[in-house]
Amino acid sequence: MMKIAPTGLKRFVSDEGGATAIEYALIGSLLSIVIIGAVMSLNGALVDVYDKITDYIVPALEGSPMPDEG
Repeated sequence: MMKIAPTGLKRFVSDEGGATAIEYALIGSLLSIVIIGAVMSLNGALVDVYDKITDYIVPALEGSPMPDEG
């Protein structure tokens, strides 16, 4: 039993499995921050695009002239 304890301790100290999991977690969190930042910066542009589409779809459905036709 005494020989197992030092071998187990050496194996525990040299094990890098936890470090790899932490690295993957850090990479995943950084990627999520980048994706959230990109979505937040595109939010205003997407709202403008949807407003422009609405400006053309609503008159077409109502049968009124398009915004370009006055």
